[in-house]
Amino acid sequence: MSKIAILGGSALPSLKEMNVSREEVIETPYGTPAAPIRWGKFAGKEIVFLDRHGKTTQQCRVPPHKINYRANMWALNEIGVDKIIGVSIVGGIRSDMTPGHFVFPDQLIDYTHNRPNTFFEDDFDHSRHIDFTYPYCNDMRKAFIHSAQLLDLDYSDDATYAVTQGPRFETMAEINRLEKEGCDIVGMTAMPEALLARELDLSYASIAVVGDKAAGRCDGLTDRMEEIQGVVSSSMEKMREWLKLVINEL
Repeated sequence: MSKIAILGGSALPSLKEMNVSREEVIETPYGTPAAPIRWGKFAGKEIVFLDRHGKTTQQCRVPPHKINYRANMWALNEIGVDKIIGVSIVGGIRSDMTPGHFVFPDQLIDYTHNRPNTFFEDDFDHSRHIDFTYPYCNDMRKAFIHSAQLLDLDYSDDATYAVTQGPRFETMAEINRLEKEGCDIVGMTAMPEALLARELDLSYASIAVVGDKAAGRCDGLTDRMEEIQGVVSSSMEKMREWLKLVINEL
């Protein structure tokens, strides 16, 4: 039986309706994960939950470029997780990527830098070259799409995720460049998360909620964080209903 982890963050710092049975702090060769791992039941199934940004207040959280991705993924592997659902908020670049839209990306481009991004730094040989042609698990994506269809969600499954360094938002010129390079959404946490999962032979796929339009794709300047938080808050009920279906399909 699969052991499923939900990796939350700004979009999903906790999982309402999860009956938490225990929390566990796991030490790894790469340090301590961002938060204690929560064990419990959700929709009748045993799962684990980890907030990638840390168990802190909304006013004080670990920024994307400082997340200990290696400790997070190593810990999940240590407890026997084999499938990871990565939840994130993104900006919409493509015209149909509007606030509240759900996205199951099928590709990504990594624009991050100086993030420890591999477990294979020592004793390297040719076997350590990981095939990353398709960064997301296609079997998981099929389950994601099927559950979205059952709920009649507004979703896309053909998007390339641009992963930027953060924590700032991008300039309009940067978004224009990302669009020219084939990116449809932009966020800050998919890498090295997806690659580390692949190195550990864990199945990983992402659901992203479009929080707002990317720089230069909306009218005027707004309080982006206030707008994003409003969109995320209104989308969470649909997200939880989708998760209930998905974890029983995987």
